[in-house]
Amino acid sequence: MIKIKLFVENPIQTNCWVLIDEDSKDAIIIDLGGGYKKIKEYLNEENANLKFVLCTHGHFDHVMGIPEMQEENIDIPVYVSKKDEQTVKDLNKMCAYFGIPAKYSEVQITDFIDENTDNLYLGNKKIEVIETPGHTQGGLCFKIGEHLFSGDSLFYREIGRCDLPGGDYDTLINSLKTKLAVLPDETLVYPGHSSTTNMKDEKKYNSYINS
Repeated sequence: MIKIKLFVENPIQTNCWVLIDEDSKDAIIIDLGGGYKKIKEYLNEENANLKFVLCTHGHFDHVMGIPEMQEENIDIPVYVSKKDEQTVKDLNKMCAYFGIPAKYSEVQITDFIDENTDNLYLGNKKIEVIETPGHTQGGLCFKIGEHLFSGDSLFYREIGRCDLPGGDYDTLINSLKTKLAVLPDETLVYPGHSSTTNMKDEKKYNSYINS
C-alpha cells in the first residue's frame, strides 16, 4: 500500500506529493517546490527512507525546494526530463520573472528520464514515466498503479498554461488526448496545483479532453 501526503508550498501554491511504500518504508517526493524541512520531519516520523525526487517538469515552483535538500544531502537523486534541463537551470531567472526574490543554488540533476526509463520503483511498485509535453517541452507524468501524478499537464477540469517559454497549446492537447485520456477511468489524478480528480470525470467534464 502507498501512503500519499500533500504539502502545498511556495507563493504559487504548488502541490508537493510525498509517497511512502508502507511495506518497505521507501519514500519519494514528486515536485519538491519547497518545505523540505517539514517533509523531512514527516518522513522521520514515518520512519521512511527518501530514495529520490521526481520532477514532472522544470518550472521554478516545482523545483525550488531541491537546493535546500541538496545542501543537506547531495546524494539524494533528482530526476527530470532532459528537455527541461535549461528550465531547471533558469530557477532564479523564473523566480525574478514572477517577482519572487531568490538566490538559489543551482539544482544538481542526477539523471534524465523519459518513457524508456524502466528502473524506477517505489518499494516493489514500478513507476511508469509518461511524456506529456506542452506545458513545457519536457513535461512528464508518473503513474504508480492507479495513481497518476500529472504535474501541470492536467488539473481538475483544467490544464496547465502554455504561454511560458517551451509551452505549446496544441502539443499539450495532443498529450492529453493520446497519453492521458487513454488511461483507465478509475485512475486517480494528483495534479501540480488545485484538487485531486480522476480520469473518468476528466474525460467527461474537462473540455480540453472531450472536445
